[in-house]
Amino acid sequence: MSLSVNENELLQAYELNSINPTKWEDVKRQNLGHTGDLAYSHGEDWSDPLGLRSTLPTARSDEADILSKINISSKMFDAKSFLNTVHPNATYPELSQGAAHLKKTMVQRSEALRVLVDQNFDRFVTVKATNDNVFREMSESVGSPFGAGPDEGVKALRASLAGASAQANDVFRPILENYAKSSKLRNTLGVFQRSHFFFNLPGSLHESVEAGNYEVALRDYLKGKYLLENRPGQILPIQNESNEPPTESQLAQQRRIFARVWDAVDDIMYDMQGKLVDILREPHRSVEEQEKCFEVLLCLDPSTDPVAIFLESQHAHIMTLLRSTIEHQTRAIQPHITSPTEYSDLERAKDLHECLVLVRTSYGSRPSFEKELGASHWQSIENMVSELCRVTLQSMPVFWRIAQGHASGKYTKETAILSSSIHAQSKAWAVECVALFVQSLRRFFSLESFRLRASKPLMAQLPSWVPHPCSSLCTTHYMNSILNTIADAVKELKALSIPGTSAQLQELLLDVRFQFTEVHCFQWLQDARVCHYLENWVPNSQQPSITSYLFSFSVFNRWNAREGFYLGDVRSKQGTTKDDVDNLFVSRLKDTFVQVLHTFLEGLVRAAQSEHDVPELRTLMRKYHETYTTQPRDRDTRILLSISNLSHLRSHVIGAWIKQFEDAYHVKLTTEQTQLLDTCTRIDNELLSDSVRRKGQCVQEIVRQGILESGIKWDQCPHPSNVSPFVYQALLQLVQVHAQIRATVPSLVSRVIAALVEIMADAILDAYCRIPAFNTGGMLQATLEIEFVHQTMSFHVSPKAESTLKHVYDTISQRYSASAQGQKPADMKKDLESVKHTLIASRKATALAFLCFRRPKTTGT
Repeated sequence: MSLSVNENELLQAYELNSINPTKWEDVKRQNLGHTGDLAYSHGEDWSDPLGLRSTLPTARSDEADILSKINISSKMFDAKSFLNTVHPNATYPELSQGAAHLKKTMVQRSEALRVLVDQNFDRFVTVKATNDNVFREMSESVGSPFGAGPDEGVKALRASLAGASAQANDVFRPILENYAKSSKLRNTLGVFQRSHFFFNLPGSLHESVEAGNYEVALRDYLKGKYLLENRPGQILPIQNESNEPPTESQLAQQRRIFARVWDAVDDIMYDMQGKLVDILREPHRSVEEQEKCFEVLLCLDPSTDPVAIFLESQHAHIMTLLRSTIEHQTRAIQPHITSPTEYSDLERAKDLHECLVLVRTSYGSRPSFEKELGASHWQSIENMVSELCRVTLQSMPVFWRIAQGHASGKYTKETAILSSSIHAQSKAWAVECVALFVQSLRRFFSLESFRLRASKPLMAQLPSWVPHPCSSLCTTHYMNSILNTIADAVKELKALSIPGTSAQLQELLLDVRFQFTEVHCFQWLQDARVCHYLENWVPNSQQPSITSYLFSFSVFNRWNAREGFYLGDVRSKQGTTKDDVDNLFVSRLKDTFVQVLHTFLEGLVRAAQSEHDVPELRTLMRKYHETYTTQPRDRDTRILLSISNLSHLRSHVIGAWIKQFEDAYHVKLTTEQTQLLDTCTRIDNELLSDSVRRKGQCVQEIVRQGILESGIKWDQCPHPSNVSPFVYQALLQLVQVHAQIRATVPSLVSRVIAALVEIMADAILDAYCRIPAFNTGGMLQATLEIEFVHQTMSFHVSPKAESTLKHVYDTISQRYSASAQGQKPADMKKDLESVKHTLIASRKATALAFLCFRRPKTTGT
């Protein structure tokens, strides 16, 4: 028998679909059925067996199994599928009608079959008899296929099949055995593939923990735990050949394998839990990292409270950090406090001058005072406050955010057993941390309640922590920076809404503001006392009659008034009522502002009456700037410039300063302004009187010597032929004064010369009052001199001087009348005419010398 048969021919010969059939197959029937189904699936419309529709389209469904279930002639016909597919919307009456129609159709088909049998019965009988005869012959004849012997008819077939079987065993047995082995290997590999994750779990967990992927480790751990508890057979299946239940020894072996793997897993997860707890105790972790730790730890051990561990550790860390920060920063500031350097007023004035230069040259930006006196001390304080606020704001929001989340149940599991006392404890810890922050600042700045401090006068001396010496400009610069840092920290801490902390934070801010305001007021007033050193007697470039010192002081005053506004945080707007807190700040600043202006006016007197012609500050600055030269200013010139400054202050500046302060602080300074203007007037008169008195001393001496000590015998004097020399000398002294004033402050010429004329008139009166008697020549000589002075200085003769000169005439007349007995009126008239001609001649001769005393021409004349 040849084995080289085509496989398809073999399958067709035995009517099979595959070489390894698993069930009986009726290929012919299936082909017929498939043919019918195929015809059905590709055919035209067919009639409805229920008679509800004329035709049914087979293209309603593209699936062969559905078509086979709804085809009434198929073996797989299903009535439910038929109704759901063909008649999904049919009503009950319609279905009843269809059932009746189907029953009637079946009866009709049965009747047709019965008629067919009746008509062809003889043919059926003939076919049956023929079949019986064929079977009998094949069974009874010798050598027939259905003979009685065991091998009758099939011996050759049996032999062929036996040979084929032996040959097939030789060929296919190794293949089948290898196939069986490969199947076992595939099954074993499948088992290992299913348990690969579990047995590699310790290694993967270790890698994840070392890499810090704690969430990945937790996910794998929970997955392995689920498989171990719910699907151990999937991890490590137990196979028996007879499919019997596993034995106890097999189960024990399986448990030992699982225990060995899981012990390693538990060790790794225990180590990871320890690392997570260590992370909770690390203070510089972000909230997100800590929250992930909470989630992982709660999944590993829900009975513990990792948040409590974090809060306790964080509280201890914050307290320790705040204490160490204060201690370290205070230690850095201490050398400045314990060993301050002493400076003279002149050196402090130099520092103030340099600060003003920085302010004036900053051009809109904040000046840098890093190189000025006390700046390094202020920077140490600023660093201390900044570091303390930074430490507090870096840790407190994280602590309180997690404490609040924990109190709201954010970090708890349903199975967790947590103590509610940690919520109250965390609030107490938060309040304690904020209290330490507040107390640290209060202790360093030596704060007391601002209301209590406001009820007392301005501090008599600066607190020990304030840098000394240091100008008010530098002080306000750093104090505002420090105050802004504290205000921002207080704002953020109040935003946390920690119970019981808002009030003390607000009190801290107000107390710091008020103490800073008092320090500012003290140094503002202290600097005003040395401001007179800044007077360098350099004329203002735009208005030469005043000095540039007024502008410097204006910059100084405006800076301090503005910085005081920021320090006091005077928030009231136009048209609103200030609260009592604002009133306390404004009252302190207002009093200081007015006092500073009075001190400034007093400083003008000190600068004008200084014993040094060269400004002392410029002398000191020349040590550092050798190329700088100064121009001496005598005392009279300084007084004149100061009087001009006072006039300008009274007419323009003080009113502007007062208005700026009133607009900024929303207060009224009407009374204070009146007092300042009165002070200006008083100082103006004092300075002018001093200058005129000293200049008048020279004139008085000339007049006294000329009348009393020049050797003139007034009772024996000949008729006058000229004005006495002392009159020219006195008037020339006035010319010098006139020239000096006109070159310095032209607006003061009339006031000073008129005052000097009054002094000269008083001197003449006093001198002539000492003459016991005048003869005619002496009387005429004195009259000539007085009239010469009167006419020459007529524009500058005040009513008081006019009255004095009249008194002089009366005195001379009285002294002359007593000794002029027998004098003829005609001779007297002649003598007076002679004196008149002499007066006119003297006036003409001295017209050019005394031209400055003439009445100035008005515009348009």
